[in-house]
Amino acid sequence: MRRVVLLSLILLAGVAWWAYPLLQPLLRYGAIPRNLDRPLTVLVLGVAPEYKYHHQRAPENFRGLSDVNLLVRFDPAAKRIVVLSIPRDVYVRIPGYGWHIINHANKFGGPDLAKQAVSDLTGVAIDAYLAVSVEAIRNGVDALGGVTVCVEKPMQYKDTAAKLEIDLKPGCQHLSGVQAEGYLRFRNDAMGDIGRIQRQQNFFHALKQQILSPSGLLRIPQAIASVEQNIRTDLTREQIASLVGFAMQQPQMVSFLMPGRFGYGWEVNRGELEKLVQRYFANLPGPRATLEDLRGQEVVVLYAAPQEAAAIETRRKLRALGLRVLLREVETAPLRSEVLTNGAAELAEVLGEAVGLPSRISGEAALYADLTVRIGADATIPDAN
Repeated sequence: MRRVVLLSLILLAGVAWWAYPLLQPLLRYGAIPRNLDRPLTVLVLGVAPEYKYHHQRAPENFRGLSDVNLLVRFDPAAKRIVVLSIPRDVYVRIPGYGWHIINHANKFGGPDLAKQAVSDLTGVAIDAYLAVSVEAIRNGVDALGGVTVCVEKPMQYKDTAAKLEIDLKPGCQHLSGVQAEGYLRFRNDAMGDIGRIQRQQNFFHALKQQILSPSGLLRIPQAIASVEQNIRTDLTREQIASLVGFAMQQPQMVSFLMPGRFGYGWEVNRGELEKLVQRYFANLPGPRATLEDLRGQEVVVLYAAPQEAAAIETRRKLRALGLRVLLREVETAPLRSEVLTNGAAELAEVLGEAVGLPSRISGEAALYADLTVRIGADATIPDAN
């Protein structure tokens, strides 16, 4: 009997130690997890720091430029989370201020004006906002024990005023909080903000894998507690409780880059945006697709040098299906091979089944191509015989 009591006390102490970091967030926001009974759309703003003088950070008030703009829909009927990344360089008419790039809306009028600008752009009603400062990246990733990310190329950049120093080598590696911030904020390349958004979507996928791992699940209370001071939101306790309950169901996550092309800022393709909104925010069914629909589609095959033979064999298979194929070499191969699309989910699924690869919806897909095949480190080298 004493042994049972002792074991029970040890177990209770362990649970208390695990849950203790959540005490303050629970007192402020906490509620018992509940079912999400209707879709909830949230605007997530990654707010850039502001400075009083050249090297001195101003107190955080979450009213800086929103360099990250994510329209996120939590959909219980589809058991899905949809993330639409909106480039900071999209020009919109901000009510009361005229034409500006969209990241100025939060600076001009706070999250309410940002919600209005994004809603006007997309036609989607927004229920709430969540503003996050850059410190949340460092603190949250460190609390989770780091995140494994495949860095696609060398990244070097230094900004003394922002106290940002980025020095990342290509390759799959476990990033600390500071390194993860550098990976997410780096935009000193030809792709600018679009490349940064694609890295963000790659990071979201890696972060999801880390959170759902055994070590990640154990660290969730510490992670939540570590970022609580770096977040502002108008979500109610009931909404937060519903989102917690929904997350516990492990919904599917799909992510998109706002369709468009480089021009005067990032010029939005309104027709393609409307299709995405109708499909993933209004839940209208998409068209069915068959192998015949693949004919004439353009697909980019991304591969690193060690996977060149696998890429060439993949090109042969794709051409046999009637696709137009472009090989593009990159510096680092991801861990897994997959088919990517920034919208045509049905085509990606058909292509994935045809070549024996999983398919995923993500803004990481190659720009301007209909479909993307990434050759990962798991690719097998075809037998020369």
